[in-house]
Amino acid sequence: MFLDVREAAKQAPPPKTPTVKKNVASIGFRNPSRTVPDQRHKDAKIPSPLRDGLRGTMITNSMEPKPSGMSSHEGTHAIASDGSTTTQIGFRSTVPVGDHTYEGQSKNRLGENETKLRGLPHTKQAAGGKYTSGGFSHEEKPPCHMRPTAKKNPNALRRPISSSNDTSIARLHREATCEKLWKSSVVAGEADLQCVPVSFDSVQDYVNVFEPLLLEECRAQLHSTWEELCEGVALKDPHVQVYVKMVEKRERGWYELVLFAVDAQSRLVFKEGDVAVLSTPKPGQGGRMRRTSSISVIESSEEDASSRTAGIIRRHVPIDTRELHGATLRFYVGESFITEETVKKKFQSKGTMWYLTVLGSLATTQREYVALHAFQNLQPQMIRAILNPKPEHFPRYDEEAPAMPDCFTQPFVQHLHRNFNEPQLTAIKWAAMHTAAGSISSNGSRKRQEPWPFTLVQGPPGTGKTHTVWGMLNVIHLVQYQRYYAALLKKLAPGSLKADEPSIENPSPHGGGLDDVLQKMDQNLARSLPKLCPKPRMLVCAPSNAATDELLTRVLERGFIDGEMKVYRPDVARVGVDTQTRASQAVSVERRSDHLLGMSRDDVLGWLQQLRGREAFLAQQITALQKELAITAAASSQGSVGVDPDILSARDQSRDSKLQQLAAIVEERDKVLVEMSRLFIVEGRFRGGFGSSPEEARAKLEASFANEAEIVFTTVSSSGRRLFNHLTHGFDMVVIDEAAQASEAAVLPPLSLGAARCVLIGDPQQLPATVISRAANTLQYSRSLFERFQQGGCPTMLLSVQYRMHPQIRDFPSRYFYQSRVIDSDSIASLPDEPYHSDPLLRPYVFYDVSHGRESHKGNSVSYQNVTEAQFAARLYEYLQNYLKAAGISKVSVGVITPYKLQLKCLQQEFGALLTPDVDNKSVYINTVDAFQGQERDVIIMSCVRASSHGVGFVADIRRMNVALTRARRSLWIVGNAGALVQSEDWAALISDAKQRGCFVTMSSSAIKGLNVLQNNNIGPVSASKGPGILKAPRPINHVIRSEKAD
Repeated sequence: MFLDVREAAKQAPPPKTPTVKKNVASIGFRNPSRTVPDQRHKDAKIPSPLRDGLRGTMITNSMEPKPSGMSSHEGTHAIASDGSTTTQIGFRSTVPVGDHTYEGQSKNRLGENETKLRGLPHTKQAAGGKYTSGGFSHEEKPPCHMRPTAKKNPNALRRPISSSNDTSIARLHREATCEKLWKSSVVAGEADLQCVPVSFDSVQDYVNVFEPLLLEECRAQLHSTWEELCEGVALKDPHVQVYVKMVEKRERGWYELVLFAVDAQSRLVFKEGDVAVLSTPKPGQGGRMRRTSSISVIESSEEDASSRTAGIIRRHVPIDTRELHGATLRFYVGESFITEETVKKKFQSKGTMWYLTVLGSLATTQREYVALHAFQNLQPQMIRAILNPKPEHFPRYDEEAPAMPDCFTQPFVQHLHRNFNEPQLTAIKWAAMHTAAGSISSNGSRKRQEPWPFTLVQGPPGTGKTHTVWGMLNVIHLVQYQRYYAALLKKLAPGSLKADEPSIENPSPHGGGLDDVLQKMDQNLARSLPKLCPKPRMLVCAPSNAATDELLTRVLERGFIDGEMKVYRPDVARVGVDTQTRASQAVSVERRSDHLLGMSRDDVLGWLQQLRGREAFLAQQITALQKELAITAAASSQGSVGVDPDILSARDQSRDSKLQQLAAIVEERDKVLVEMSRLFIVEGRFRGGFGSSPEEARAKLEASFANEAEIVFTTVSSSGRRLFNHLTHGFDMVVIDEAAQASEAAVLPPLSLGAARCVLIGDPQQLPATVISRAANTLQYSRSLFERFQQGGCPTMLLSVQYRMHPQIRDFPSRYFYQSRVIDSDSIASLPDEPYHSDPLLRPYVFYDVSHGRESHKGNSVSYQNVTEAQFAARLYEYLQNYLKAAGISKVSVGVITPYKLQLKCLQQEFGALLTPDVDNKSVYINTVDAFQGQERDVIIMSCVRASSHGVGFVADIRRMNVALTRARRSLWIVGNAGALVQSEDWAALISDAKQRGCFVTMSSSAIKGLNVLQNNNIGPVSASKGPGILKAPRPINHVIRSEKAD
């Protein structure tokens, strides 16, 4: 709904190759990794990156990358940062976002200040209320989908008027760096911010809702980074003193400043297209510079803002080579009364010292912005499902699961039943059904099915989600590859090619010397296979690099299983990552490209000669096999009357064998052509000329590796890299893991790449995406597409069998968060208790009430700590270690978690004395709850921290609560102040449940000092009783407490 600025202000408070089946008629299971190259070629000296597989595509000089949707002048330099090492918004390596650790986000300095944030209610209330700087007014509660017309506000601050049709990158730059950067959304007059509804009327309605929220979140992230840098905690001073050498006016209200460092020894470190701020005096000297959130501080804020200019920075290379390189800051003034002389006077006045502060890149926001404005280009069925989620757009999981595709062999089906439980197998079946629409059956017929655009799979903690995704990828790839291979054999059969289709035979360039061959290679290396029969293509994404690499590592290490129960490894590629696992480095398009670019010209030419000979040999084999098949076809055309059936059968088998042999050689030759095209790109650097720069060559090589992969792994953000705009082969399907941890805007880049089908895997009942802007967060901008689908009544396939938690740990989360639908696997149910469970203090599930502990701040921190809880957690860990040592039990892994960063430091200090060199520090992992999502340990000790009567802050977020309660395998020990926590109805339910089950222990101050005394005198063995029936959360899981953010 629209936000009324004045009303808000008034209310504001302060390969291994399997065997190919020899039966073409039944298609069988052709090895998706293809056949082994000819043995006569195996001894050739092949450079290591080329031995890994001749995969790629021919990319010529015509593939000059050009940013789309921009003029040649505006925004081009910003795209330059969209490379393999793109800096995310407010991102310097991996930085903590308050009490979160997220990639691509910056620290939120508006976090745990409950004096300002306590007024924010649940999302359920926020969706129907009126947003103010202090929260929501609940006088009016129209539903979220009702968006009344915004009231005119004559007192709203003036801002540049732009056409709603302006979707250029320049507009994004202007909106990100304008004066609204320094003000909150309420003060800036953001009356166009609307709550994200469950359904939309049209594509334009969708864009109109999301674009203002995306821009507001972009500014909030930039300003959060600015505040962090102004704190002065960085090891290196981020504020470089500069002087303005030149002021130049550009078109349509833009200006450019040419800057040089005052100190010649100081380097201006930035990437092309970064956002930077030019300010005076030096930032941080005038106190904290927060975004203003009330009218009372507008006047002073405007004075501060007048001394700061934000813009887009790029390198300045002077004409005089003797001068040092500087920077050009491009900023927007607008078509206003401000004259050029006024601007020059401001920036070039004598005695003014300017400081340049680089905030970071707009790459992630830019990718989401471009994908949002390309929303209308999605597949029609996807658009319909996203705009208006309805159950009929999704599979009916309550019905009987579909049968496996016809092309699956019985051994393969039995393999699936052995390795996946019933819910996992059902999810895999639906994914296979989802993918097999229009596929080829074993008898060669084509199935006609209208595929669902989306399939939703919910994976609660410990239910084997990653294992299920691996199985799903195996099945999807196998279905896709069987479709490809059946079509390839059909095309290769004699007489099957139509007049307008390409022929496989393509003579090699034999004439002339090597130089002549190189000059004509871009014309002569025509590949017929991609046009004849495209290979299967799948894009696999996740919000984080860690989640993406986890899936990739699983595929690389396990491989896939084919229909003959042989292991094969598909062609895969990893796009867009800085730090990788060792397994993913081998398939990184960036690293493989760099390796090729590091080859000498002699190595390149020598390998080209070998490949040229190999290609000529394969071409001759193709010609010979085609002639043999033509002769066989001619013999068959004469009829079979009077011919011995055994002869006919032998003839058919011979034909099928030759067809499969021809398919293998055609594929191998295609690989050789691809590798020759890559080497030709590398060799072009030595010859010079247009398109021969290292950057252009690297871009072409990266696109080549991604283009030829059957499965491409990347993050949802990196799927918006311009590399994907230059791929010649699209994707058949997109699989997004951890989809509930990504905002809806974040998943638009992978959806915009043309796939008609998408599988979303995640758990909306765990932590969502982090959103810095309070206004955007409250207006449902952090909600995932997965969650919105669920709220629209769309069915979800639930993985319900868990393999992680002791039954006593699983009991409460299952009943409270999943309506008792999550059950124990047989392996968990039959697992005996640990020896230390016999100790009353070390049972599987205990809530320790440390009521005498007190929460506190430290210095200027807005986070919280509870020293008493930290001390008790350390004593409890020490007690466990002493027990294990006395009993001769091997060490167990322990995780110590807390919602607050300040408590994290306190815990690290208390545990520091215990973790001596004699203790294995790796057995103890201490971190925040948010950083621990997706991990597990044998024992988890959780410190809740809050201990006052003023609320429990974001500890009350039930999704954070769910994550904290489901990390432990064998024991979960919760340390908290029960009297304070019961202020949250969710924690009150947990405490009541713990008391009913005999798992609640009240601790005294003396007991913490001597746990042995406590064990011997205060409590005896207590057996956990059966819990009550289904515990129902008092509100839907999506209605979370957002009144406190991470510091």
